[in-house]
Amino acid sequence: MDLSQTHHFAPATSLKTALESRVERFFALRSRHADARIYIKSAILLAWFGVSYYALVFRASTFGEGLAAAVSLGLATAGIGFNIQHDGNHGSFSKHRWVNRLAGSTMDLLGGSSYLWIQKHNLAHHTYTNIPQSDEDIEIHPLGRLAPDDPYYAFHRYQHLYLWLIYALLPAQLHFYNDFRKLWTGKISSRKFPRPRGMALANLVAWKLVFVAWAFVIPCFYHRVWVVAAFYFLTTGVMGVVLSVVFQLAHSVEEVEHPSLGEEIQSEWVRHQIQTTAEFARANRLVTWYLGGLNFQTTHHLFPKVCHIHYPRLSRIIEKVCRQHGVEYRTQPSLGSAIRSHYRFLRRLAAPPTANLPAATDEAVF
Repeated sequence: MDLSQTHHFAPATSLKTALESRVERFFALRSRHADARIYIKSAILLAWFGVSYYALVFRASTFGEGLAAAVSLGLATAGIGFNIQHDGNHGSFSKHRWVNRLAGSTMDLLGGSSYLWIQKHNLAHHTYTNIPQSDEDIEIHPLGRLAPDDPYYAFHRYQHLYLWLIYALLPAQLHFYNDFRKLWTGKISSRKFPRPRGMALANLVAWKLVFVAWAFVIPCFYHRVWVVAAFYFLTTGVMGVVLSVVFQLAHSVEEVEHPSLGEEIQSEWVRHQIQTTAEFARANRLVTWYLGGLNFQTTHHLFPKVCHIHYPRLSRIIEKVCRQHGVEYRTQPSLGSAIRSHYRFLRRLAAPPTANLPAATDEAVF
């Protein structure tokens, strides 16, 4: 990454030492990586994807059948993203590098780029969380405002209503625009990154062609082009909403902090991650299973190379250490309360920056 724009965090304190010490003790007798549960889950998710694709392309003959298969395929695709590619590209799926690369390549299979994702997510987002012009994951401007310093346009007053539809279009933007823009400009947000060359570039292009083949070419042998296009947007729309909302519940909610552009970072890196990230629905086992533990985002940000099966127990350890050091550990009790917090956050930023309006309440929303 371009080090000329690197933000400097405050020196580490006893908080970092205490967290690392407690986590090291937790892993003294266990691996940081996956066990049989992840391989079973991965098999279930991949089978879910395969059955849904088969049903949509080869079996569906009515709109209702196609709709059900498309929704199922979108949910399965999001599940693969949460559980397999995410841990694989973080190197936390397995102790074996080739297994991690295989798991991470599901990102390429699904139309993205594991190379570009690692640059954008692992290096930029995980280092400069919620920092404007450094964390591209909070940048959807000018379509919406996810940071208080984003320029304001009149149509933003309705963003708490329309952004949910924008989320549905983000996968298509990734497939056909964002990745190619990054390759052309050599930048992620405002930061330069090493463009893929040689085999890395050939691999990226080859996977894009594989995606086009299974997503468009094969279905066009069985359905009209407009039908294929329509169900592509339906499937990716479901995936986009699920993926986007889950991410927003960790970083674009009222409970977390959003540093101003150009503001000097006053916190150490560990404290910054805790201040800019929230968790939700930690007691909901079904949510945790499907989201690959990404409802434990603070835990993930502090220890990204740990497999998500350990997040529930690590979260309690981290929360206790934070309490001992007087640091607020941000969390929402349920999925619904987290979604409402995101809605209120969008509504607050929908107001002109000069307006001093009270925050929306749950009663005003639902």
